[in-house]
Amino acid sequence: MSLPNLWLAGVSRPSSGRYPSAVKMTDNIEAQLTEVDSDQDVISRVIAGDRDAFAMLIGRYSDPLYRHALGMTGSPDVAEDILQTSFIKAYHHLGEVRGRFDAWLFRIVANGCKDWLKNIRRTHLSYDEDDQASGYATPDEDLDRTELRQDLDEALAQLAPSLREAFIMKHVEGRSYEEMADLLGTTVGALKMRVHRAREALQALLEEKYA
Repeated sequence: MSLPNLWLAGVSRPSSGRYPSAVKMTDNIEAQLTEVDSDQDVISRVIAGDRDAFAMLIGRYSDPLYRHALGMTGSPDVAEDILQTSFIKAYHHLGEVRGRFDAWLFRIVANGCKDWLKNIRRTHLSYDEDDQASGYATPDEDLDRTELRQDLDEALAQLAPSLREAFIMKHVEGRSYEEMADLLGTTVGALKMRVHRAREALQALLEEKYA
């Protein structure tokens, strides 16, 4: 997913000026990312008028956020749309950041995914083979892998967004409960319960199918 594609077909300009040049971002991103500026330093530069510095934040966080959005939606196109919208929203509201920027940005993306899940009815999700690495045990080890993946995707699609989110962060993205709690602004205990409930729900759905 290239940075120019993420940035920006068809978006309006912010009230304070134009968005960073996609061409300039592409030319300078590698040089910019070699700097050791903290997120807050970069934010201060953007607010002060160096809008192209926002490319550094895109470069730092676009890959893990895209993988999360892909895991939540099952669609590369939807994931990229959510990520683009989230970065645009973050750009507009940089002055409102309090605390860790990465956690603030993650919650924007996570909320975008949840809103999408709430507003669309899905009966099947399709992940790339390399993007899905669930640790869920299969009820039939001899079942064709492709068919099993489709069944698991369909079961995941039936979970409440909060359970789906917790399961994907833990078992697809491989995050620790402590990291999940930090990003989502909740407790480790609450997340363990969500993952447990997600596992139980998935097991029940798959057992029902293969009964």
